[in-house]
Amino acid sequence: MIGTKGKVVAVNGNMVGVNFDGIVSMNEVAFVKVDDSQLKSEVIRIKGDECQLQVFEMTKGISVGDEVEFSGDMLSVELGPGLLGQVYDGLQNPLPKLAEEAGYFLEKGIYLDPLSSEKKWDFTPLVEKGAAVERGSVLGSVPEGAFTHQIMVPFNLYGSYTVKSIKEAGSYGIKETIAELDDGKGNSIPVTMSFRWPVKKLLIVLKSGLNR
Repeated sequence: MIGTKGKVVAVNGNMVGVNFDGIVSMNEVAFVKVDDSQLKSEVIRIKGDECQLQVFEMTKGISVGDEVEFSGDMLSVELGPGLLGQVYDGLQNPLPKLAEEAGYFLEKGIYLDPLSSEKKWDFTPLVEKGAAVERGSVLGSVPEGAFTHQIMVPFNLYGSYTVKSIKEAGSYGIKETIAELDDGKGNSIPVTMSFRWPVKKLLIVLKSGLNR
């Protein structure tokens, strides 16, 4: 969902100055609208109602007054089954599929899903309905080649939860809900086999569990 909007006020190489009206956060993803394209960028400096964006593509064509939309999301990568063996660019676009989509002379403003939502993966549950879990708790496993993915309670969920439901062993897509968690407040939280994690947020996992 698009949140704050702004206008370009300066362009210097791959740095774009933007005047905005609303709330903007450091490392938030923004899109600069140029003709029919939206160029992905990241907020790297904020001062008052102006910020600077680092644009991840050529800034040719960007002009003062062009519209900018802020996503409200941090620059993130998608993690889950299907990640192994892929070849990505710096924005986690799978390069072979990107070449199929745009040819070897890549066009601006093309962003592809890093993981296939069509491929099915063999999921094995490792907890039962009613189990008490917290962030980092393993809900199930998915093999990928010689590696086994552990499907966990997302790390951005704080507190304790109860497993409301969990899929039986079978083949599922990474976007399908494989478990639902009850937060004890009447809210049901769906969990899939993939999740997004901010690239500049450090996650330290110790052998004994999460380092809190």
